[in-house]
Amino acid sequence: MSEIRINRATTAPLLAEFLGTGILAMVALVLSETTAVSYFIGTSVALALGVVYLMFSGVSGAHVNPAVTLGMWSARRVSTIRAFFYIVAQVLGGLGAWLLYKYLIHQSVASKSVSWNWRLFVAEAVGAMVLTFGFAALASRAFSALESAWTYGTALFVGVIIASTASAGILNPAVAVAERYIDWVYILGPLAGGLVGANVYAYLFAPMKNAKK
Repeated sequence: MSEIRINRATTAPLLAEFLGTGILAMVALVLSETTAVSYFIGTSVALALGVVYLMFSGVSGAHVNPAVTLGMWSARRVSTIRAFFYIVAQVLGGLGAWLLYKYLIHQSVASKSVSWNWRLFVAEAVGAMVLTFGFAALASRAFSALESAWTYGTALFVGVIIASTASAGILNPAVAVAERYIDWVYILGPLAGGLVGANVYAYLFAPMKNAKK
């Protein structure tokens, strides 16, 4: 039986997903607690995602979102074991951002509970689908690192603006955990959007040689 070896090759990608998600969640959390202007929030988190992508894409691919990871796994672009550990690292990154923010402001962050609402679900799903379209595009085409960061960040901005017409426009279950939106609508909505976005792009829009793997 083969042994699981813990070394830089196995730990660096997981740490990159943890830190990348934590940075993105921290920016989103600070903004959500200080402003309600969706355009400002969308622009700021988009820039943060672009920076995170430039920092960590060469290490882990910089998914930093369970919805994106699940979508890419369903499109056979990520192995099952890698997808599982990425999602664990991402959720822990969101939790870490919440704990750090709570420590820095020296007070608790109120939980935000919402009842199940199909409009919220659809808004989060559509926004996440747009976001995953962007990631699937950069993953299947020969973009430079800067072009990829711009594509991913802009896709997040567009997704947030669309989703914020009905929901909080989070599009990321790990960020939802950081912002204390621990509700099924903010978990299942983005996951559904990620599944649809990754597969539609892979099978209809990606170059034929990269459509399947």
